[in-house]
Order: sequence, then structure tokens, then C-alpha cells
Amino acid sequence: MKSFRDALLLQRLRLSRADVVAAIGATDQPPAPKTLRELADLQLVIMATEGAIADKSDPVFLRKFETEAA
Repeated sequence: MKSFRDALLLQRLRLSRADVVAAIGATDQPPAPKTLRELADLQLVIMATEGAIADKSDPVFLRKFETEAA
């Protein structure tokens, strides 16, 4: 159940990233520097979430994490 929820979350993040790119390309004006900075911050969050989801699907990582947490 948890991995299914994570997969749905990852799909939403990928869609939102595509939406951001489409929105930038829809205008003739270049994005403002502040907007670019916000998009860069958003990209870091998305990449971190994708990494966390990938870690959760790795049984060796999960076993090591649970052992260290205990």
C-alpha cells in the first residue's frame, strides 16, 4: 500500500515538473530571475523525493536503515 502511494506521488511530481516546463515555454517572455530561483528550489525538492522513493524500493537500503534505526 505504501509503495503504491509513493508511486502515485512520484507520478504527480513528474507531471508537475512537466507542467512547469510547459508554462515557461508557453510565453514569449523569459522567466524572471526570482521565478528561476523558485523553480530550482522546487527541482531540488522533487529530486530528493524521487531519491527517497527509490531508497524505499531498495530492500538492502531498507534493511540497513531499519537496523541502524533500531
